[in-house]
Parts: sequence; structure tokens; C-alpha cells
Amino acid sequence: MTIEAFQNQPVVKLASGHATALVSPSHGGKLLKWQRADWTVIDWPANADWDLVQKVRGGDPLLFPFIARTFCDGRIGRWRDAHGIERPAPMHGFAKDFPFHIVDGAEDFTTLRLEANELTLAVYPFAFRLDITHRLTGESLETSFTVTNTGPDPMPWTVGHHYYFHVPAAERPDWTLTLPCEEWGHQDFSTGDISLHPAGPATAPVSDRAWFDRFQSRPDLRAIRLTHQKSGRSISFDAPDSHLAQWICATTWTEKPDSDFFCIEPWSAFPNAIHSGLGLQTLPPGETTELSSSVRTDIRS
Repeated sequence: MTIEAFQNQPVVKLASGHATALVSPSHGGKLLKWQRADWTVIDWPANADWDLVQKVRGGDPLLFPFIARTFCDGRIGRWRDAHGIERPAPMHGFAKDFPFHIVDGAEDFTTLRLEANELTLAVYPFAFRLDITHRLTGESLETSFTVTNTGPDPMPWTVGHHYYFHVPAAERPDWTLTLPCEEWGHQDFSTGDISLHPAGPATAPVSDRAWFDRFQSRPDLRAIRLTHQKSGRSISFDAPDSHLAQWICATTWTEKPDSDFFCIEPWSAFPNAIHSGLGLQTLPPGETTELSSSVRTDIRS
């Protein structure tokens, strides 16, 4: 594990074979870049505004304890706890905006930690410890969330990824996504309600606008594959057998037709899960749980 400067920011550099990755402990423990030889798998903009990192379209922001948009009585960005107290619910949670500290590492992995503090308790009234481990191989990147309830009350939680895969806008017709699932869904941004209906075809180019901002419910994680038809390069997903069923949603998103990225986002729950219960998990006091997944790259010779 090496600490170096990237865009005037201290980052952890991981290396394995011909692969490298950059991780920012100071900005949510997020992966910034992932390079496999001459292939930029995940990119970070050269003109990134580090004062507004939450607005930067790149890397892999890590989502905890909320995912996407949360609504309380039709008001976005709010939630009500078990005692009836209404609190803020930041988009995609708060972990992505807090500094983590390094607790372990080597050339090919780093473990980072965030613990409850006065600021998190005002939003999420639970004592917790969140450890994130990024582990790089020559072909893959594994990320593990280790969640510990250090407080006296049962703790609701969700986690997720927001991978910004480097897909130049001009190449979108050449990239095909296969994502089999049970249902497709969307969120009503005026109420927070989730609507689901039977899934259609599992494979289409990422230029198909039907992918934009759509939930895939109960995806077959190991069958998800993003493939560049001309080069044969592909990106796929995996998880330990005991973790597979917990990744109950995979969202696809891009911002604009000319955006040079395409997002595939494995989530452990649906948006607004704190109220709907869709994927919400509860951790008893004093207990620890782990949820991990990995992304694999393949290059056809």
C-alpha cells in the first residue's frame, strides 16, 4: 500500500500485476480510478472539484446507511425513526461524504474505517463501525462492507455501490449489457413510491435509454456482464455464495447522452428501504456482519 498525491489529494495506491487502483480515505473511502494495463475500467475526471466531491461523476461512491432517495410523508431527504423523530436522510447516505482512517493495508489491499460521531448521530442515531476493504488482483476488485453495531439498540442498515464505469459516449452502441432479473422498477420522485413490473429482455446496448435510472429487482449478480463488442473486453460481477441473495437490486444509470460513463450499482436494498422495508436489514446490538462483492475484468486475447 502506497500513499501518494493525486490531484493534490492524498490517496492510497493499490497495485497487483498490471492493475492499479486509487482510493481516497478522506472522501468516503471511495475508489477513484481503476486501471488494468491500458484499460481504464473506472475513471475520475481530470477537472474534479474536490470541494464538491459529492457532485463528481466518477469512481465508486460507497452508500451507507441509506440508498438513493428517502422520503418521509412525501418530503424528499427525510426519514422517521422508530420513536417518531424525523431526521435528515442524505441522498445515498452520509458515509460517502465523511473521512475514513486507514486501519490495515498492503500492496494490494486497504481497510478503512468510519465510526459514529456527533455529526452522524444527528442524522442516524446509532453507534456503528463501518470498515471498508478494497482488495485488488490483476483482473478483479473486491470490496467488503463490515458493519458493527456498537450501540444498545437494533440498527437498520443498507449498503451499495455506485460504479462509474468508463464508457465513452461515442462508444455506447458498442457496449452491451446483460442483466437478468425478476422485475424492473422505478421510483416516483414526488412520493418515493417504488413500482415494479415483470422484466423484459435482459440484454441491450447501453445506448438504449430504457437502462437510464432503472432498478433491476432480484438480479442474477453472477450473470451481469458489460461487454465491448469490438474488443471483447468485459466486466462482470460476483459475490460469495452466502452474500448473493442480499444484493437484491442492481440499478443502471447515466446522466446525459454525452456522459462518458455508465453506472451499474449493486444495492442491498431499494430506495426508501428505511420506510418500505424492501431489503432493509437490522443488526442486533454488539453484532457484526459483512457483505461483499467483486467486479471482474476480462480481456479476450
